[in-house]
Amino acid sequence: MKVQGLDSVITVAAGSDHSLALKSDGTVWAWGSNLDGQLGDGSTTNHFTPIQVPDLDSVVAIGAGGNNGLALKSDGTVWAWGANWYGQVGDGSTIDRTAPVKVSDLDSVVAIAGGDYHSLAVKKDGTVWAWGYNGDGRLGDKTTESRLSPVQVLELP
Repeated sequence: MKVQGLDSVITVAAGSDHSLALKSDGTVWAWGSNLDGQLGDGSTTNHFTPIQVPDLDSVVAIGAGGNNGLALKSDGTVWAWGANWYGQVGDGSTIDRTAPVKVSDLDSVVAIAGGDYHSLAVKKDGTVWAWGYNGDGRLGDKTTESRLSPVQVLELP
């Protein structure tokens, strides 16, 4: 069945119980559960049809974590919103964000991905950065300490 109200979509991303779509005009659209603000519209109201994520433009890539969203803008900055229990939004806090906020200390990004409770970015120089839950060392920084802002994934010696 076609998702009503969406056209010119270039990519999609799916979280645990929400969905995101990136349109060719650089806007992001979201629908589904919004318990943790993962739709990015400034509320926690569920939406059964797509709504535009406000104040996001020039987006070139999207990602979805379990209950959060990510957007990569054409200027290389990353924006995130939604559940932030372990810092997966990357703004230096554990406060859930119902609207997009800029990920701290991260620029020149060319790719993003969302995990269940963590997020990843690849910078133009080829380095990988991670933030959020670090159980089992999933952030690759040789610790199991969760990170509220991006840390570089380390190479093995």
